[in-house]
Amino acid sequence: MSQQAPLKSFRNSPWRYSQFVVLGALVAAAVHWLAPVGVAASLGIGVAVAIGYLLLEKKRGVI
Repeated sequence: MSQQAPLKSFRNSPWRYSQFVVLGALVAAAVHWLAPVGVAASLGIGVAVAIGYLLLEKKRGVI
């Protein structure tokens, strides 16, 4: 058996930013489904929410 590298915490993982992508995609899908806006507008809203959440987390010192 080979030695495996120890698991990193989520904070130190390169995947820590994936939560913002997932949140933006979910918001974009919800806006596109619920509101009569186009795909580009719903993606823009999703991106704005994801960036806002990223900035909030940076201000809190989590990231």
